[in-house]
Amino acid sequence: MIAEPYDEAYAELPTPDIRRLLVVVTGSAYAWSTPYWLEWLRMHCPELEVRVVMTRSAERFVTRQAVAARVGGAVAADVWPEDESTARHVEWAEWAEAVLVYPATLHFMARLALGLADSPALLAAQSTRAPVALAPALPPGALEGEAVRRHWAALAARPNVVLVPPVPGRSLTTGREDAWVPPPLPEALRLLVEHLDRTAPALPADAAEPGTEFGTGLLRTSVHPLPSGGARWRRTPGPLAPAPFAPTDAEPYGLLRGVGDLGGVRPALGVPHGPARLYDVGAEVSAAHVLLHEGPVADLEKPLHGLGRLLNAVHGLRPPAGAPAGPPRGWRRLGDWLAGRAVSPRAACAQAQLRRGLGEERWAKALAWYERTVTDPDVTLAHGSPGLGSLVVDRATGGTDLLTGEDLGTAPWYVDLGWVVGELVELQWQVGGDKGAWQSLTDALFEGYGRDLGPEWNAVPVLRILLHVHDIAAYLDDFEHGFTHYRDFLRFLIDLQ
Repeated sequence: MIAEPYDEAYAELPTPDIRRLLVVVTGSAYAWSTPYWLEWLRMHCPELEVRVVMTRSAERFVTRQAVAARVGGAVAADVWPEDESTARHVEWAEWAEAVLVYPATLHFMARLALGLADSPALLAAQSTRAPVALAPALPPGALEGEAVRRHWAALAARPNVVLVPPVPGRSLTTGREDAWVPPPLPEALRLLVEHLDRTAPALPADAAEPGTEFGTGLLRTSVHPLPSGGARWRRTPGPLAPAPFAPTDAEPYGLLRGVGDLGGVRPALGVPHGPARLYDVGAEVSAAHVLLHEGPVADLEKPLHGLGRLLNAVHGLRPPAGAPAGPPRGWRRLGDWLAGRAVSPRAACAQAQLRRGLGEERWAKALAWYERTVTDPDVTLAHGSPGLGSLVVDRATGGTDLLTGEDLGTAPWYVDLGWVVGELVELQWQVGGDKGAWQSLTDALFEGYGRDLGPEWNAVPVLRILLHVHDIAAYLDDFEHGFTHYRDFLRFLIDLQ
């Protein structure tokens, strides 16, 4: 039983914030409802352009002519045409702002989960960056089967896949309510809209305005003012993050609690909130935000000086037995990428492109710097990622907080210091401005720490920028540019004597 198009149950449905929807109809008996729901879409979402693709098996239950009458255009067959000059899977993948497979047979679901692409619709679904919602139609007993469990888990792990839980329905074979059918299409549409709301493209963390949510596939952040003053920062691993935050119950976390306010900079230790961390700090704006929008302003010299003092104090804490083993998370994913073991295909392609552009001599030099860093036995407790996006600056009072604890590890002292220098160097390259003012910020950092990076000061900054290239390629879905500009910049940095 399906509801009438004007039933009150669907009167309050949110309107999808998309203009183009590709509907794929597969060979379930429930495909008979397709014309009905397409008519509902036309009435409820008149601005939505809908294209329909039908598999051959779907045509056993509904005709293409019946479907075409509801969308005002031809319905495509999910076959490879012999006389077509354009690749329809590419056209569909680029055209669709969302894909809805309704109904989705177990066969289609399994092929998608396994990465198969033996039809235009499957290849489009494997290739698109748009969300792909599947509303399964399953025969009696299949929901509890190992195949569905395995394929459901594989698809649930994909960040752009929306799984629409089926509901009990009548089996045409047994006559009992022991089959599983898609819920009414408006319910599937609701889940798709919710997914779009959660995954709306966000500004990079350091460019967003205060009071917003932002992030990438690696890290998500929200910042909201507190009634008593200051702000609460909430940070959580992104959907593609390869590892969770460092644990807070280890002994190093307790040692960090003893590090006080140094030069106006305090370590802000996050409170666990599920996989996330909550930080109550003095302001809503990071040093990176200020630098991106205003350039190297003089009032950041004091926070950078205090950051140097704070890092020096952290490095003075000898790692106890409970310290996280090995380098921080970022250096581990950098090592995998440099060694050709990137999990992300886009990151692997970026690595190959950058390696060719830098040449083997420079690439070998960067690899040697990395190996020297991760094999250096003289290690301290390390912050792990003391980025300028984690340095929260209250410009009214001069107080500064460094969000601390997500990437704790052990590393040589120069890793944390070089991380900050790498971000300053990259921001100077991106933003421009007075070179002397940028150098003053670096000098303030070194003065606060009590030493500089020495003659090979460029080694860790180059590694930090290489890690940034990896993270852009792996975790920033809407990044469409190549890395030629980074190639030229890294050539310059690596060749510095």
